[in-house]
Amino acid sequence: MKRLKKSYSLTVKRGIYQAVIYFPQPDGKRKAKWISLGIREDEKGALKRAKEKFEQIRQEYDGIESADPLTTLFSAYLLEWIKDRRGQRSDTTVDEYERMARRYINPYFDSRGVVLADLTAGDLDDYYSELQKRGLSPASVIKQHAIIRSTLQWARKHRWVRENVADLADKPSKGKPQVEQPYNEAEVAELLKSLAGEPLYIPVLLAAVFGLRRSEALGLRWSAINFEARTFTIDTTVVRQHQDGKLVTTIREGTTKTENSARTLPLNDFAMGQLRHIKERQEHFRDICGDCYDTRYLDFVCVNKLGTLINPDYVSQTFAKQLKKNGLRHIRYHDLRHSCASILYGLGYSLKDIQTWLGHSNYKFTADTYVHTEQGAHAAMAERYGKDLEKLLAG
Repeated sequence: MKRLKKSYSLTVKRGIYQAVIYFPQPDGKRKAKWISLGIREDEKGALKRAKEKFEQIRQEYDGIESADPLTTLFSAYLLEWIKDRRGQRSDTTVDEYERMARRYINPYFDSRGVVLADLTAGDLDDYYSELQKRGLSPASVIKQHAIIRSTLQWARKHRWVRENVADLADKPSKGKPQVEQPYNEAEVAELLKSLAGEPLYIPVLLAAVFGLRRSEALGLRWSAINFEARTFTIDTTVVRQHQDGKLVTTIREGTTKTENSARTLPLNDFAMGQLRHIKERQEHFRDICGDCYDTRYLDFVCVNKLGTLINPDYVSQTFAKQLKKNGLRHIRYHDLRHSCASILYGLGYSLKDIQTWLGHSNYKFTADTYVHTEQGAHAAMAERYGKDLEKLLAG
């Protein structure tokens, strides 16, 4: 069977000139897209102006080989693109893409009925302005721009659109970043004192002393801690993600944010003592609660007094409340990770040591390729920081 090619025709319908684009379909038929040129047949010089506009249409649709982008809502294509990212990027990243699409991007463009082929740079400029008027941070707007641009880049690669209009839009400005000053050692010690005996103490300890991400702290297992070797391994995370339209807490075995995030760190004397005490408390509560104790999470470090795994949202929300309750300076829970990095840097350790300590993928190519962490550097970092905290907590 001879393969049909896309074709064009100029015609008149109800006295108005129309451009018609015929797209070949897999079944051998053709699908027509009608575009009104807005020129009446009985106007003076109508045919000449219609031909000029018709030629513009031909140029605009040159390279678009399917009728789908002419009828598919931009929002629907965006969700399909996000769905295809599963398995290529981390679930946490894809969940964030979907959250932004459903909460911000899709409602805006759906209300305007924008199809993929009709999306313009002006539409994106208007959208970014709307987000900024609503008070979204520059960082959030930039993230959405990056998602939209990647979506359209994929569409261009597969010849759904002629160009990536996100490249023509005014990229949102980063603006002046609003960064909380990380806690210093004395503030970390004061924070730990204020949380003594609280379930939140454990994830705060892990974030402040070892720079663990929230998902890493909640995913830490007792079986990953080697008290004899004085090390612990980060290879499991606990996150919130969408499943069947619901937001649920999920344990991801052997999964971290990046390949570098899976790491083994040394335990200093301070952390060893803290973890042993936490384990003893959990065993004590298990004896007291008896059958009421939640035995599903016996291997997890971050559980409440009834043995139930601590929820990620509980950490962030309760952390802010505890700071206010105890009169402590406001920072985010994630800022404890920055506090850890800043304190270690202040103690004189190299950026390379801190990079690998925190499990970052890189900080620049030269450092990753040519600078190597000296053997024993992590152990020295752990011991020095731990001893400083012991002194402050004893005071």
